[in-house]
Amino acid sequence: MPAFSLSGADLAAIVAFIHDQKTKAEALGGARRSVDAADLTTGDAAAGLRYFNGAGGCSACHSAGGDLAGIASRYQGVALLRRMLYPNGRPAPARPKVTLWLPSGETVVAPLASEDEFTIVVLEPSGARQSYEKSALKFKIENPMSAHFDQLAKYTDDDLHNVYAYLDTLK
Repeated sequence: MPAFSLSGADLAAIVAFIHDQKTKAEALGGARRSVDAADLTTGDAAAGLRYFNGAGGCSACHSAGGDLAGIASRYQGVALLRRMLYPNGRPAPARPKVTLWLPSGETVVAPLASEDEFTIVVLEPSGARQSYEKSALKFKIENPMSAHFDQLAKYTDDDLHNVYAYLDTLK
């Protein structure tokens, strides 16, 4: 990310904004820092299965008899919920792949090393990193984890509890 040159007044305004947002979140109950185990068991496993196979789209990548077989034996309680929402544990998730269409007409397909608002960095076969300016090319990033990130914004409280209850049956 490029450096910003901010005046003292601008920096103070940003800090004040962040503190204000924190205060508002706490007023709405955002100060919660733990999960009561009893809270996790309020879902309906059958509804969770329907969501998993339907609106949630989970079954497009996962199956109870495949990658999720025995998941509730390996993870319990908050650990299972955390794995469901942020599945970045072991085995390590696959590195996103990026396809770049360069102005020269060349197409590059490589693992994504990093990305910010302005730049895409890919890993070359030698392990070297190559940077490209986003504004100078077309690109497509395929991230196997993106469905999980997208799902975070879609879950209702009921969906979340129901899918958790379903996963908890996979022992």
